[in-house]
Amino acid sequence: MSIVDERGSGFAPDGWAYRARVGLLVPDVDIGPESEWAAMAPAGVSVHASRFRFPIDMLRKEGDRIGEDAVRFVADGGPLDEATALFGEALIDIVALAFTSTSYLGGEGADARIVERLRKLSRGRPVVTTGQAMIDALAALDAKQVMLVDPPWFPAKLSERGGAWLEHAGFSVAAALPAGLPSGQENIHPGHLYRWVRANLADGTEAIAIGGNGFRAVGAIEALERDLGLPVITANTALLWATLRALGLPTAEVTRYGRLFALPD
Repeated sequence: MSIVDERGSGFAPDGWAYRARVGLLVPDVDIGPESEWAAMAPAGVSVHASRFRFPIDMLRKEGDRIGEDAVRFVADGGPLDEATALFGEALIDIVALAFTSTSYLGGEGADARIVERLRKLSRGRPVVTTGQAMIDALAALDAKQVMLVDPPWFPAKLSERGGAWLEHAGFSVAAALPAGLPSGQENIHPGHLYRWVRANLADGTEAIAIGGNGFRAVGAIEALERDLGLPVITANTALLWATLRALGLPTAEVTRYGRLFALPD
């Protein structure tokens, strides 16, 4: 990491000044992670994506739902490994995997295995996964009973696997289900998600975890936390939070996206 200060240089800012550069691994069909990170990332943290092929044909065969075969396709490497290796000599400091459901299906040690593999492919750079970031974020918030809300394109069975994954990590699960909203990234608005979560909040919920990096969700966090009095994390807030911590950068510079970022570093 380096700090480049262009103030007083007599030249216009050109985007090269940085504190850290993040290599973000994103499915080729997804615009969500980059969009939300662009809104949230603090000044001087730049995001540079490498895209991996997602088996969209598998999704279409499942009625536009992400089946387990598609998730395993990502977890098993191939395109994901190729996208990681493409960072090569790029001037990035850390790699972040913007994909949630590989953690749901991978079993014990799944994230650690992915981290080890991708770290080698990225020439020893630190690697952060969304799943481990979500677990760490919920633990930091001292959440005991969690409601997991997944995108509408997750089948109920995959969300149930997500609930079992949280239980294995030591949390109680108040509910684990896909949001009852129209499927498709372009059909989601934060207001729709806000109203659905309020109307379907499970009894005993102490924290809300919203899975799916492609799920347009961060815009609803502030309103949900204010009106429900509960902490809310999403796949992308957890991943950004964990990435900043791994870089040794303050998380409190991120505002309006959840009490998670206000926790002591």
